[in-house]
Amino acid sequence: MSEALVLGTGAAQVDAIHYLREAGWWVIGCSYLREGPGLSLVHEFRQINITDVPALEELARHEGVELVYSVGSDLAMPAVARVATALGLRRFISPALADLTQNKVSLRDHLRSHHISPVSYRQLRRRADATGWDHFPAIVKPADSQGQRGVCRADSMDELLACLEPALTASRSATAIVEELLDGPEVSANVFVVGGEIVVNELSDRLVVADFPGGIPRGHVLPAQSASDTVLAEARALAERCVRALGIENGPVYLQMKLTRCGPRIIEITPRLDGCHIWRLILEARGIDLLAASFQLLAGEPLRALDGPRRADDVSLHFFLQAPGEPFSRAPHQPPPAALHSEFYLQEGHIVAAVNGHLEKVGYCLLREPACASR
Repeated sequence: MSEALVLGTGAAQVDAIHYLREAGWWVIGCSYLREGPGLSLVHEFRQINITDVPALEELARHEGVELVYSVGSDLAMPAVARVATALGLRRFISPALADLTQNKVSLRDHLRSHHISPVSYRQLRRRADATGWDHFPAIVKPADSQGQRGVCRADSMDELLACLEPALTASRSATAIVEELLDGPEVSANVFVVGGEIVVNELSDRLVVADFPGGIPRGHVLPAQSASDTVLAEARALAERCVRALGIENGPVYLQMKLTRCGPRIIEITPRLDGCHIWRLILEARGIDLLAASFQLLAGEPLRALDGPRRADDVSLHFFLQAPGEPFSRAPHQPPPAALHSEFYLQEGHIVAAVNGHLEKVGYCLLREPACASR
């Protein structure tokens, strides 16, 4: 039986673990903590930090791993690229590109050098680095974190400086970025590339929790309906330009954009499947399985997952959210009877762990209508 190494055992990895098991792989999962809904699904678990490349490489060599990947994790991408490269396994991106896209400052520098998505920004390592910044309102983020950790809105220099410490604390390199706050509807682009050709470029509306600057998602609607066809076409064209500029030849790319009055602008780009199960939304609405396609490419198998009959349905994804520190209960989160799919990440009574520290995703459901927009 072929062995696969999945970096992480959190909710984002559950879909990947299920797919690999059903496809006949022996799945080894690793994380720095022995927890997460993926823990009970893997065949073996090793307590290794997903950023510890030497330990991951040693494990992969010892076990004869033939595939290494992670879903929905920016932190895992450099390790995935390095371990796959060291073992001569198939990979979607190089270690250098993984580093570039994992760091928000480097990514902004790259986009600016290619004259793509102009946004005012600055790298911050200390309070003095903010001197002279005058683009308010602004958003302050860790340069290299994920999950909306350490993200803060600033409407003045005093607020910017107050935001800086939590952003630096949440950064692995003690680096933050301040950007002008983009205004407008938010969309996600899920792009898939095969042999340098973009074969999928799907936009969905990304619905977020109000009054939180980090963009905590509460749902997604596909197809995107938040702007005119012309503006959405511009967003798809921007996604394609970004993928070309990064030189990505194969695999999934996930982009978040704001549709501003000056045109679409990039919030983030990451060369991986998203962590919000949008692959399942696309499967239900379009008949395209990006999760299966990703693993078929990595395994060197015939690419069958993109060959099914295409559909054009309206489908929405709705997250169940709960405050951290509370015992999880399904009672307030009952999916509608007509839900296409639903699942929860926690067992009844388990304490909701803090990720962003405000509202955490505890499950989700799919509906065959854009009902998410009104919930």
